[in-house]
Amino acid sequence: MCQCRTTQNYFVRSAEKHFSYTGDDASFLEEHRQELQDLGVSEEEVLKDLRRQRQERLKAPEESLQRVQRIQNEYTPLRPEVYKLDELSYLQDGFRQLVAEMRKPGAKVISGAKERKILEEVRPGIWTFPVFTEAFCDQLECELRNFHDSGLPRTAPNTMNRFGIIMSELGFCEHLLDPLVFEYVNVVATRLLPAFCECLDSYRAFTVLYEAERDGDKELAMHYDNAEVTLNINIGGTWDGGNVVYYGLATSAEGPPMEATLRRGWGVLHAGLELHRATPISQGRRHNLILWCRSSGVRNDLCPMCFKQPIVVPTNRYYHEGFTVPPCDQSSSISRDMSTDDLYD
Repeated sequence: MCQCRTTQNYFVRSAEKHFSYTGDDASFLEEHRQELQDLGVSEEEVLKDLRRQRQERLKAPEESLQRVQRIQNEYTPLRPEVYKLDELSYLQDGFRQLVAEMRKPGAKVISGAKERKILEEVRPGIWTFPVFTEAFCDQLECELRNFHDSGLPRTAPNTMNRFGIIMSELGFCEHLLDPLVFEYVNVVATRLLPAFCECLDSYRAFTVLYEAERDGDKELAMHYDNAEVTLNINIGGTWDGGNVVYYGLATSAEGPPMEATLRRGWGVLHAGLELHRATPISQGRRHNLILWCRSSGVRNDLCPMCFKQPIVVPTNRYYHEGFTVPPCDQSSSISRDMSTDDLYD
């Protein structure tokens, strides 16, 4: 992973902002004191949050291995069939047709898919199309609910979403998500968003859950993703509010907002650098599967989070960010020992 993982993009919920933080409280306050005062948030509370998040990030790779080991030893799946991709039962006909069309050469393939209603262009750079069948969404939600109710350890999928499951830790990658990403999503992404990916060769998959009731996540602040391409698939729920709004690339001037409608089984595909947020959910629940798809041919030259040549440190297969070495610079400081079997370059 890039060394910036421990210093940048800390989301402080009380301030609704991302910050950089190296562990030096004095330097942080010197840079942000006036900003925190203007936001009306407590300096000490912000620092407390940053210290906690930094410690969590430093410990996260090791803890991910511990969670995986315990899940493998103690968890019995309720629906073991959903861990292996059944193309005919799990993927909508429209998605399989779309992938077949995207494999064909010619400039008219995309317009033809739009005419056949298996591809919709929300605006340039944002696409939506069918992915999963209703039956598969039902089975997947059932399995995820069973794991949630098991009481086994899980962690927040990222700093902004508190509720969800990291799919690799539960064993969904090898036979379900690997073929989905590498054999299907890769074909569509490299055709629809060629400026952002050469070839998708890794990904991070997790679920997010928004609920109007109880102590659920209600909304999501403006951000961009640690991915070259993101596929956001709704797998369940009925709700009011809580849709995703897009604002343009983080590397360009912010454009007019554009809201994408989320439908069960359908995905929204966009560049990871696309600025977006989730509006407050006012009723019901929304459950989504997020695929942060990565292309090492692109990110090896520029880390999408710090916008610099990545300096990578070894981590494990459950926490990697899709960098490879070379050509990345490799940090000379390695903070913890890992077995060869668990390293992922």
